[in-house]
Amino acid sequence: MIDKTSLGAIAEQVKNYVLMDSISQYFEETGVRDNDFKEIISEDKFEGNIYAVDGSNGIIFDLPSVSFNLIRAGYVSYIAKNWQKTILFDKVFKADPDNYRYQFEADLSKSFNINSNFVLAKTELDRLSTYYRELQEYIALYEAISDAKKGDLVLYDGDFAYWMDPFGEVLKMIFDEAEDKDLDLLAISKSSTFSWGKSFSKPFILHTGYVGSQLISNNPWHIELSEKNIKPQPRGKNWNGKIYVVKLHPNSEFVFRLDAPQYVSVRIDNALGHLSAYSKSSECLGYPHALFRAHRDIAIKDLERVHLNNLLLDELSDRGVNDKYIRNSLNYHMILEMKHGRRII
Repeated sequence: MIDKTSLGAIAEQVKNYVLMDSISQYFEETGVRDNDFKEIISEDKFEGNIYAVDGSNGIIFDLPSVSFNLIRAGYVSYIAKNWQKTILFDKVFKADPDNYRYQFEADLSKSFNINSNFVLAKTELDRLSTYYRELQEYIALYEAISDAKKGDLVLYDGDFAYWMDPFGEVLKMIFDEAEDKDLDLLAISKSSTFSWGKSFSKPFILHTGYVGSQLISNNPWHIELSEKNIKPQPRGKNWNGKIYVVKLHPNSEFVFRLDAPQYVSVRIDNALGHLSAYSKSSECLGYPHALFRAHRDIAIKDLERVHLNNLLLDELSDRGVNDKYIRNSLNYHMILEMKHGRRII
């Protein structure tokens, strides 16, 4: 066990990351200025629809070289502040580094009419299920955009700004469709790796939230990040949009990274006014309630994974493959981690 002295030393290091030495140092090293922070005027009379897209990924069967994952993506829709529906798309993905292309290519062809070979770099093959989940989220986003009408707000749980391969063509189609329909399309990240500082990596989003809340205490606000000294630099090939830090309610403790395509960035004040109006729920103050609901509705629960695993074992048993043979095919680490009963995953 780690002793108290060692824990104290670790706590001191954590403190150095979390706390700011001074606002002046933040301004000097990031290039942020106090007049970069802009108030958001919440548009409480906005009566448009809101859509929120999210995804989830859960292993239902894991072999040494291949895993089978339940991939779920979908969206929720609201009329004003009233929930209307939740749409789910479930797929089982076989994460096999030697045999994965056909699953991507089939979905790209069906949903986006993209008929080209899908090949990932060798360094990316250990993230197969993550990439497939991302594709399913884009399919759900495209469906939500198709369902929306002019003036609606469409939210994506994630970011846009580093889009290149493998889904650059997909995102271009998504942006073009959203622009053609005149929707406000925004991506909101629940976490961000942006950092600042010369001596060590300090959390940029956290500290920007602290500074912004000192400067603007009674209103929501935003700041645009072009030309700021942060790591990694928020630029991407083919990305002409803007990246922001936003605080959507003055009484919230939380701030978020937000990405807006170029056509939305030119009217960002209006879009953020609508978004702020949807971020006042006591369940998730300062975070869009539609995204909160999407996360709850779309997340794959552990009990669901276990249930699917047991159903799969029944199917294997019907085909002459018993539990003992399955256990022998697993990594022994998984055997040691088994908690009860028949559970294999």
